[in-house]
Amino acid sequence: MNSLILLPVFFPALLAVILPIAKFKERARNVYVALGVILNFIFTLCAFHFVGYGNIHILKLNEFVNVYFKIDKLGVLFSILVSTLWIFTTFYSMEYMKHEGKETRFFSFFILTLGITLGIGFSGNLFTLYIFYELLTLATFPLVIHNGTKEAIDSGKKYLIYSFGGATLVLLGMMILFSISKTLDFNPGGIVTGIYDTKVMLGIYISMFIGFGVKAALVPFHSWLPSAMVAPTPVSSLLHAVAVVKSGVFSLIRMSYFIFGVEVIRKTKASVYMSIPIVITILLGSFLALHQENLKKRLAYSTISQLGYILLGIILLNKDAFVGGILHLINHAVIKIVLFFSVGAIMYTTGKTKISEIKGIGKRMPVTMWCFGISSISLIGIPPSNGFVSKWFLAQGGLMAGKILFPAILLISAVLTALYLLPVVTAAFFKKEDEKEITVKESPKKMLIPIVIITTIVIILGLFPNPVISFIQEIAEEVM
Repeated sequence: MNSLILLPVFFPALLAVILPIAKFKERARNVYVALGVILNFIFTLCAFHFVGYGNIHILKLNEFVNVYFKIDKLGVLFSILVSTLWIFTTFYSMEYMKHEGKETRFFSFFILTLGITLGIGFSGNLFTLYIFYELLTLATFPLVIHNGTKEAIDSGKKYLIYSFGGATLVLLGMMILFSISKTLDFNPGGIVTGIYDTKVMLGIYISMFIGFGVKAALVPFHSWLPSAMVAPTPVSSLLHAVAVVKSGVFSLIRMSYFIFGVEVIRKTKASVYMSIPIVITILLGSFLALHQENLKKRLAYSTISQLGYILLGIILLNKDAFVGGILHLINHAVIKIVLFFSVGAIMYTTGKTKISEIKGIGKRMPVTMWCFGISSISLIGIPPSNGFVSKWFLAQGGLMAGKILFPAILLISAVLTALYLLPVVTAAFFKKEDEKEITVKESPKKMLIPIVIITTIVIILGLFPNPVISFIQEIAEEVM
């Protein structure tokens, strides 16, 4: 029965291989992809139901080279988030990719990336996570360079260099860590026990934090993310909201709380050293977003800042901060995917990409821009939005750690978030358009329905956050 864990991870790979061979027509291909993604979501739920918190080894040469999958509460949370948002992105992509072309190639790598991301969620040890982490880079690279332009190719090369550079640091840390701990299996509270050299542990932690932090857009290793905006909007949504950056953050949570543990991080003072680039990430991302005229670039730098919030929740090392960090991982995912989908809808329908070009567009695309506005308010953190709830826990975590500077930084960043998002909303609803474009209407239903449904999820997570908070608090109890 434990072999059910493998189904959501490897079923998408099978679908991805069959898709280009089958040579479906457009309608048949869309049905194939949609059914495949929905089935995989069902397989994920079945694995949780029938296997419970089980595990399975599929290849074990020694204690280091051990491909091992395990279901636990953190993996459940991450996998449900990924599987759910992938379904909405699938339907959105069916319409959007019509004007991008090469749809079959796109959907092949799109589905493959789903299985790899779930492989990261189900990883039972650091070696397995590392393998899927590397595979994620390879699977998303063709998506980044989809357009085939020189700019896209250059962005793809940059993405590979940064990602593999970070992965090298992770591998280095893993090898040294294994020589000390003799195991890389995830265990709540960490695996590092007994007597160890504090300086060596600090070096290992910083090496791995920076390595995984590359995909989490930690400054100064963030520049690949805005460059990747040359990719189609559904890819941007995957990079920024679901797959890549969240896999980086998820890996940092695994490493910090399931490998090292709170006590080791405190003794080495690693959290003190890493708080410096994290604070810079929060503030610099917001400041850079302010100066972006291009809508997607503005959202890209916003992502960098918001990921800093989650990283802050990781290194504060208390329950409130931990809850706030993971809650913001979820909230940012649903908020940012709405923002990217909305911008993509504007680009698809009007061809406009800059803030100065969307004056009065709220009158012609009211549903899209209302969803953008609601999600903007949530990202700023205005009560009773879901963004407010996660930022409240993060601020409490900062105060519990005795560091009033961190809540102050969150407040400054919230003001900056308002300064770079609200001008988009005001331009859409309160400025007169330069010319009449009566022919422009709302985006097609395949794009609009996912935007509306996910916006509804954003609202629900703000009004009724307690079920999710309770589940995260159970994880916090296990690791602290």
